[in-house]
Amino acid sequence: MPEFLQFWHETMDPPEARKVGHVAVMPAPGDADLRTDDEQSCGDAALGMAQQMTTHQGNLFGLRQRIHDMSQPPLVIQPITLSDPALVEIAGFAGVEAVLLDCEHGMIGTESIRSMLAHARASGVAPVFRPRSFDAATCRQALDQGAAGIHVAHIDSAGQAEAVVEACRYAPLGKREMSLGRAIDYDISNLAAYVADSNDQLLLTVMIESLDALENIDAIAAVPGIDVLHVGMADLTHSMGLTFGEENPPVAEAIDRVLAAGKAHNVAVGMPTEDADEVAHWAAKGIRYFEADTPDYVLRRLWANRETELRDVFDAVRSAGGG
Repeated sequence: MPEFLQFWHETMDPPEARKVGHVAVMPAPGDADLRTDDEQSCGDAALGMAQQMTTHQGNLFGLRQRIHDMSQPPLVIQPITLSDPALVEIAGFAGVEAVLLDCEHGMIGTESIRSMLAHARASGVAPVFRPRSFDAATCRQALDQGAAGIHVAHIDSAGQAEAVVEACRYAPLGKREMSLGRAIDYDISNLAAYVADSNDQLLLTVMIESLDALENIDAIAAVPGIDVLHVGMADLTHSMGLTFGEENPPVAEAIDRVLAAGKAHNVAVGMPTEDADEVAHWAAKGIRYFEADTPDYVLRRLWANRETELRDVFDAVRSAGGG
């Protein structure tokens, strides 16, 4: 178990979970197993995960309940900024719980997003869609294709937050149109159940990234239908005229202010970090949603470290007279 999750289980005394809505219960692998012999022998691992994601509930993933279930550790979401759908599949088979398909910072097109959502379902990882900027039609399209949530940047006012809810929630909270795509397995008989469960299950996150948003934080947090207030650390710090980092006292104070608003309105709060010490500190203060590093940065560190390690090996061999 990662250190920060161990910290959560050992040190936190979670309060009773807040009831948010219907809890999705996924079928266990093997239930109603209709696989052929070939499928059983050639694809048990992949098919076993896929079996857990059947019916309309498989397209919902239940991240809204997950983020508010205080008996569980905070949600770690892995952002993907590269357009290859295989990255989503790899994340799923690696045991990642949720991925953030980031079109704001990554050059990811519509067709790639469609494929990435399909790969997410196949590998059992919950996909959250982050558009380049808020657009109601784009968000609805992602949800109709099976996104488990929407993550919108640069929300500065309650009015902007209300527009996000209106586009992404069904009535009575919003005005989302009826889904007729992958979200209901292209089967109209699933529509009623999907619509009934969507508002309770889909995760809706808005980003707090400016002084205006900070000034309006209580009004934003009070908007019904918002699940997470995610602190956009870099842009918020920049708007304060400071260098990036929560170690700056005004930035730490801003995060505390967002946490206070979230607590007052039963809304979770998130921030970007995967550093174990920082995660432990902020989880103890109530952060429920941690955005990890992007795959390009992860790969760069991995490859750089591997090159350094192997050069050290070669140097040691040479020093020992071995070549």
